[in-house]
Amino acid sequence: MKKLTLTILLVAAVAATWAQKPDRKTVKLEKQLVGTFVEIPGAHFLTRNSKGDTMRVTLAPFRMLETEVTNASYNLFLDDLKAQGRMVDYEKAKIDTSRAKPYLQTLYYTYPTYAQYPISCISYEGAMLFCQWLTEKMGGEEWEYTLPSEMQWKFAARNGDPQHHYSAYSIASPYLTDRNGRPMYTYFIIEDSHISRQDGRLVVLEDDIQEMIKIHSMSSRWHPNNVNSLYPNDLGLYNMCGNVAEMVYERGVAFGGSFLDPGYDIRIDSETHYDAPSPKIGFRVIAVRKH
Repeated sequence: MKKLTLTILLVAAVAATWAQKPDRKTVKLEKQLVGTFVEIPGAHFLTRNSKGDTMRVTLAPFRMLETEVTNASYNLFLDDLKAQGRMVDYEKAKIDTSRAKPYLQTLYYTYPTYAQYPISCISYEGAMLFCQWLTEKMGGEEWEYTLPSEMQWKFAARNGDPQHHYSAYSIASPYLTDRNGRPMYTYFIIEDSHISRQDGRLVVLEDDIQEMIKIHSMSSRWHPNNVNSLYPNDLGLYNMCGNVAEMVYERGVAFGGSFLDPGYDIRIDSETHYDAPSPKIGFRVIAVRKH
């Protein structure tokens, strides 16, 4: 009986996952507009909230974009808003290039070389409008596109294993690499000369970091990598940490660290709080079946 019950549960789990799979027409249109999505399985697990209280979490299966949203996709969205005469939405969603590094203001968001690099310097409202636009373009009947919740984002970043951690100081990934030693993240590398040993602990010299960032920010090569850069995690998701921190559905917080953050902040639980567009922050979308 136990074996039969287990088999039924496994079949149900597989069926639930396959129920999320889109048809070929949907996949083709998604690729044209934003990219390729990967399947994220549903799960039930226990975790702790920010107060340390244990909570039970149930996640239904969903699909997540394998990369961060690109400049090309976001500019397609902005152009379509203008073509539709939706100028109020366009003003909310437009890229605030004044917040970008000086050398990037006229290049990064429009030059073809950077088309497949992650969008940044946009507002939370802009990201949500992009999701609504994508839902409309896809027909709006079967799939809803939105930002992942914090729990969905972290679950996907951990390969669908709530206990898994990728960070600079975890057993699983001590050097910001995968199990084969391949680098997985784009981040701000601090030289040993800017790290001090105090009371037996390694301490990064904050003043040194700010000076290094100031110097690097003037370099024409200091920007995020292509969204498909380096190697994906076990679910096939690229740059869940590093490159740009990623907005979640909960307003004002992004996770994963960015190309302007040092190695310690390139971890799943690293929080970046924001109240305005930032060159360090972008986003990716998920797809949830409506019925």
